[in-house]
Amino acid sequence: MLVYMFLLPLCTTAMDLDLQGYHHSAVLDSQGKYKMFWMHKENIITFLVQVETLGYVGLGFSPNGAMTFSDIVIGGIEKGKPYFQDYFTDDSRVLHIDPQQNYKLEYAMENGTHTTLKFSRPLQTCDPNDKNITKSTIRVIWAYHAKDIEGTVPMYHGLNRGQKSLRLLNPEIKKDISEETLSFNFTNQYVPIPDKDTTYWCQMFKIPALDKKHHIIQVEPLIQQGHESLVHHILLYECEREAGDTVLKYGHECYHPNMPDVFLTCETVLYAWAIGGEGFVYPPHVGLSIGTPTDPKYVLMEVHYDNPLQKEGIIDSSGIKMYYTPQIRKHDAGVLEAGIWVSLYHMIPPGMPAFSSEGHCTMECLEEALNHEQPDGIHVFAVLLHAHQAGHVLRARHFRKGEEQKLLAYDNEFDFNFQEFQYLEEERTILPGDHLITECQYNTKGRSTMTWGGLSARDEMCLSYLIYYPKIDLARCESISEINEQLQFIGVKEIYKPITSWPFIIKSPKRYNNLTFTEAMNTFQWSKKKGNAFNERVKQIPINVRCSKHESAEWNVQGMLLSPPEVMTYTSEATECASFSSVSSSAVSITVTCLLLVLSTAIHYT
Repeated sequence: MLVYMFLLPLCTTAMDLDLQGYHHSAVLDSQGKYKMFWMHKENIITFLVQVETLGYVGLGFSPNGAMTFSDIVIGGIEKGKPYFQDYFTDDSRVLHIDPQQNYKLEYAMENGTHTTLKFSRPLQTCDPNDKNITKSTIRVIWAYHAKDIEGTVPMYHGLNRGQKSLRLLNPEIKKDISEETLSFNFTNQYVPIPDKDTTYWCQMFKIPALDKKHHIIQVEPLIQQGHESLVHHILLYECEREAGDTVLKYGHECYHPNMPDVFLTCETVLYAWAIGGEGFVYPPHVGLSIGTPTDPKYVLMEVHYDNPLQKEGIIDSSGIKMYYTPQIRKHDAGVLEAGIWVSLYHMIPPGMPAFSSEGHCTMECLEEALNHEQPDGIHVFAVLLHAHQAGHVLRARHFRKGEEQKLLAYDNEFDFNFQEFQYLEEERTILPGDHLITECQYNTKGRSTMTWGGLSARDEMCLSYLIYYPKIDLARCESISEINEQLQFIGVKEIYKPITSWPFIIKSPKRYNNLTFTEAMNTFQWSKKKGNAFNERVKQIPINVRCSKHESAEWNVQGMLLSPPEVMTYTSEATECASFSSVSSSAVSITVTCLLLVLSTAIHYT
C-alpha cells in the first residue's frame, strides 16, 4: 500500500534530515557533496544518501572498487516523480536492469540543491547479481550526474564518481567525549621522508605526568592533510620506564643499524592504527590505564611511510590524539599481537592466486601465560587484522580442545588501503590451553619472484592485534615455520655452518652452491602446482614459537619447536536469503513548493 506524506522542508541549501537511528556515516567524495548514512537491524540494512545534485544518484557495491561485476542502484526525481532501479554490470561494465529487484525505496526528496534517497535491502538476497553484505570490507562505489535518467540508461557520470572501502556491519560504538574531555597528542615534527618506497620512523614520547590513575578512552589518528596515502600505519609501543627524558629530543629511522639502543626496549604494543581506519573507542567498562607506577611512562611511536613513487621533499607531521579521563573504568585493556613472526622465513611463491600462511598462538603459550595470571581467561572485544599488498583473505581463528569455535574476526575482501578494527558483537573469552591461528591468504599472480615476510608494503605480514581485558603480561604470541624443512622442499641438502652471514649460504646441491636461501628460492622454477604442494608442506612442518612478555622478557615456551595442530577448514554459517517485492516508484508523484524557491518531493512506502 502506498502512503503519501507531504514534507515541507526549510528553504536552505541542504535538507534537514532525521538521522536518528543511523549508527554510521561516511563522506564518500573529497568535496563533501556525497554523504551516506546507514544502519542495520537483523538481516536488513538501510541507507540514506544525500547528494548535491538535482540529477540521478548512483550507489553500488563492487568486488574490487571498479564497475565490473558491480551491484548498483540508481534513483532520483524527475518532474515530481521518483525513479529507482536495481542494476548490475557485466565484465564489460555494461549496465543491465536486474530481473530481481531486491532494493526497496523508502522515500525520495529533492530541494533546490540536493537529492536524498532512503532505501533498504536484505544483507543476503541470493540473487547472483547482488553482492552479499557481510562483516568483510565492502568496496562502495558512487556516482551522480547533473541530469536525470532519460529512458532506461543513465548518461555517463564523468568525473563525478569514486569508491571507498567501508565495513558496513561494524557494531555501533558510542563516543563518550566532549569539549571538556582531557587529551594529549603524540605527533611527529616535520619528519623528512626519504625518497624510497618504505620508511619506518620512530619517535619516543612521554606520557603526561598524572597524580593518580586515569583511563584512555579513545584514540584518533592525526594524519597530515594530503598524506592519507603516505601514512600506512601507526603503532604505539610501551618502553622501559627508566629511559630518561633525553630520548625525547630526537627521532630516528626504525630498524636501522644506528637506531638508539633504547628504542629496542619498546616492544609491547599499546595501540595500533592502519591506513583508512578511523579512531578507536574503548567500550564503557574498559580503558587503557595511565598514571600508576606500573603504567607506561615512555612510549615509542612507529610510523610506516609508504612512498612507492619515491617522491622527494615530503615533510610529515602526523601522529595520534589520545583522550583520557579520571573516571576509572572497571577493567584495564591490553593488546596481544598474534600471527606470523615477521621474518624472511615467511615465504610466498610467485604466481599463486591463493596461498595460505598460518601464524600460531599456541596452547602452550596461552596455558603458561594465562594460568600464571588469569586462569579464568581474557575477554577479547576488538581485532585488527593486518597484512600488506598481496593480502586477500584474513581470518583470526579460535580453537578449544581441538575444536574450532566461531571466528574471532575475518575479512574475505581485505583492502590494503583500508585496515580498521573490527568490534566484536559479543566479547570472546580466551582460556588457558586455547589455540589461536591468524590465517592470511595471498594473491601473487602478478609477481615473478618470491614474496618475503618483512617491513615493506611489497613484503608481507600476517598479524592480528587482539584488544582484550584484563591486561596480562603477554605481549606477543606468534610463530614462524622452521626454515630447514622449507628449504628441503626445493632440494637443499646442506648449508654452511656455523652461520656467519644473513641470509645464510647454501652448500649443496651444486645448483644452489654459494647461494643465499633467498636466491635459491627465487632460482627454483615455481609453478602453481609446486606452489600448492609447498603450501601444504609448510602447514605441516614444525614451527618456532614466539611467546614474550612486556619489556622484552620471555615465557618459558619462547623459542620452542612445536608441531602445528591438525585444524579443520572453517565453514561459514549458512546464508539466509531474502528479497523485497518490488514496487514501481513511477506510480507516486508529489510536488510541494517552498516560497517558489525550493521544489521538494517526498515519497514514503509502507
